[in-house]
Amino acid sequence: LQLKEVHNCQYVSCMNPTAGSFTINPRLQRHFCVFAVSFPGMDALQHIYHQILRGHLTCSPFAGHIAKMSERLVSASILLHQKVSSTFLPTAIKFHYIFNLRDLSNIY
Repeated sequence: LQLKEVHNCQYVSCMNPTAGSFTINPRLQRHFCVFAVSFPGMDALQHIYHQILRGHLTCSPFAGHIAKMSERLVSASILLHQKVSSTFLPTAIKFHYIFNLRDLSNIY
């Protein structure tokens, strides 16, 4: 058993506010800078996903009328994701019904 020294190392951590313990030992927390990030609003999601899709459509050989539909496609996909998330809620039997932004990001 040997003692090792680690220098110039940075840690990044995160917490899910909806699961697990909500308390952190203050002796551990004093080593971190704490940021709270809220869930993005509908306008921000619309803008982010529209920019991604528009970038894909302009770099690909798609016709102009398909690229013009990108804003409506993004709106439809966000609304569909919200409907699926609110309809298929997780239960004890169907615990795998957890939908998040990662599922929506897989489209783009």
